[in-house]
Amino acid sequence: MSLFPEELPPLDCHAHIAPDVTPAQIDALHGAVVFAVTRTPAEAHRACRRRDARLVWGSGAHPGVPEALDAFDLKKFRASLQHSCLVGEIGLDRRGNLEQQRTVLAQILRAAHDQPVLLSLHSTGRTGPLLDLLTDQPHPGMILHWFLGSPTERQHAIDLGAYFSVNAAMPDDILTSLPLTRLLPETDFPASRRTTGASRPGHIDRLEQRLAPLLGMTPQHLRRRFWQNLRELTTRTHVLDRLPEHVADWALEA
Repeated sequence: MSLFPEELPPLDCHAHIAPDVTPAQIDALHGAVVFAVTRTPAEAHRACRRRDARLVWGSGAHPGVPEALDAFDLKKFRASLQHSCLVGEIGLDRRGNLEQQRTVLAQILRAAHDQPVLLSLHSTGRTGPLLDLLTDQPHPGMILHWFLGSPTERQHAIDLGAYFSVNAAMPDDILTSLPLTRLLPETDFPASRRTTGASRPGHIDRLEQRLAPLLGMTPQHLRRRFWQNLRELTTRTHVLDRLPEHVADWALEA
């Protein structure tokens, strides 16, 4: 039986959850589906061992965490690609050494270029350098997390085929300038809970209620659009079959 839009669970395509999260804590997410990105290779190593019905675990090395970049091991990262369909959080950040960040990200992009994975990409303060790297090493699964680039940079990212995970703290002009068919919801919990209004991973109510009127939609139909976008992205990247079974089913039903 097909799902109606209001029956689709909340979808959060970028949030941080500790890899030792308990079943009770997962139950407290109110049925949300969360793409749980990791900050360090150590977190990613623990996360890749998990199999959760509503959590999609990522393998990341956050560019703003120097110890994560120092600990990055290309051989181990390549091995992690066999167990995860999500790479994140990765990218560039205004904090720290740009050359080290570029080196690590370039290695990640080369390793992932022919792999069925999604990439959750951070770009705070370094949107231009990130787009330069993605132009040289594009990937069909690029998702730009909280992207605040200039209008020219936004168009460049759109032309590269990127998707955008957006949240309730982003300005209206940016939210409405991105193609509806490329939007995915995020909370970036917990770091940004004050600005996004999210009280937990998967709590995207404020985003849906704010963005839907801007786009001339109801929140229920916007949620359905988010799920349709995820289906389209995961289908063309061959990630759909690697998602947890229920998550793939919801994407197909949207």
